[in-house]
Amino acid sequence: MRGKASKKDSIEISSAELRAELIEIKDRVGALETIASISNKDVVEKFVRESIPSEKARQILKECEEPRTQEYLMAKFGFASPQALHHHLNPLRQADLVRHHFDDDGKRMFEWSNLFRRLPKATLNKILNPSK
Repeated sequence: MRGKASKKDSIEISSAELRAELIEIKDRVGALETIASISNKDVVEKFVRESIPSEKARQILKECEEPRTQEYLMAKFGFASPQALHHHLNPLRQADLVRHHFDDDGKRMFEWSNLFRRLPKATLNKILNPSK
């Protein structure tokens, strides 16, 4: 039996079970992040304000409330190249204010991170619309 697991020691897990476990873990982590954001709202707000390097970055952040493609953001803000967009987008990503993921079609999407999304709506509005 050396080198072989006996049948009673082996574990079989379906992908549905793994997916359910991952969803549960993500939900728990999300709940903890929400509690931390609410508990430290003033600290998070200060960090966010200091992490927005320009008015153009603020506009891009505002636009990313909904998932947006690189192509959409380039067209929306008149950038001639991906590098021009990423000049403004990268500081937001590095500060964990914007995250990216790939949609079902494999397109790269940019949207608010959980850190930013979980701030109270009034705080989000003050950050995104400072002149109001």
